[in-house]
Amino acid sequence: MEIGKINDLNVNNSIDSSKSKASDDEFEKRLKSAMENKDDKELKKVCKNFESIILNMMYKQMKATVPKAELLPEDVGKDIFDSMLDDKLMEEAANGTGAGLADVLYKQLRKQVRSSDSASASSKGEENIAGEK
Repeated sequence: MEIGKINDLNVNNSIDSSKSKASDDEFEKRLKSAMENKDDKELKKVCKNFESIILNMMYKQMKATVPKAELLPEDVGKDIFDSMLDDKLMEEAANGTGAGLADVLYKQLRKQVRSSDSASASSKGEENIAGEK
């Protein structure tokens, strides 16, 4: 085992965890914004983004089970390129038909937005009635 490979793994792991944390924070902000503003287009984009994240995690786990070939030496640059390629592939897969997760999630969240709209509208109606008396 080479010491250099250990450092490379630590660097890659810290890059992946930082990137994941940043995307998680951005995803949460975008989701809250779409729900509060009742923006259907943004909600659909956020759902597609979530599906992309899930597909990416699943793909990386599946890829980790495949034994690596000994023909080509391992390289940090190749690992970074492969990671970027995997991210883009899963993003494109989610933007296409995907696995259907984005559609199901969108329908569920849209129901919640509409139910909160009707609940707030009925409470405003009750306030108007109480104010009129």
